[in-house]
Amino acid sequence: MRNAHLIFGIALFIVFTVTGRYMRVDFPDKDIIPQDLRLLMRSRHIYILFSALIHLALGVYMTLRPRLVQRILQIAGSVALVTSSVLLVWAWYFETYTTGQFSDLSREGIYLSLAAVGLHLLGGLGRTRAVGRVHILARLCHAP
Repeated sequence: MRNAHLIFGIALFIVFTVTGRYMRVDFPDKDIIPQDLRLLMRSRHIYILFSALIHLALGVYMTLRPRLVQRILQIAGSVALVTSSVLLVWAWYFETYTTGQFSDLSREGIYLSLAAVGLHLLGGLGRTRAVGRVHILARLCHAP
């Protein structure tokens, strides 16, 4: 699961750089386009980066929990996060190049990202990890 998030996060970061380059080539004179369209394009573009960074963080730190319920929550969170990433990339294209205005795609992608992180949070909580954190915090507090 970690590798899948890491690979998907890297791929999504590449999509972020390609869409940025595409916008620079497609809209070389940014002062001519309406500011509301420019803001829409840039925000949707940043949402792709936001999604890539979540995947990369999970790819570095995620470990599947031993309890079945927790694993199910983590896997559901991962599926939701991949779905939200696809929605956010589609929203960038659709809202920028097809409609030129806001649609519900980006909102749904962001809400789904929130749900995915929440599922990972619930699935990742556990007694053994909390004890480890308390031990680390105690050592930090007593450090000279």
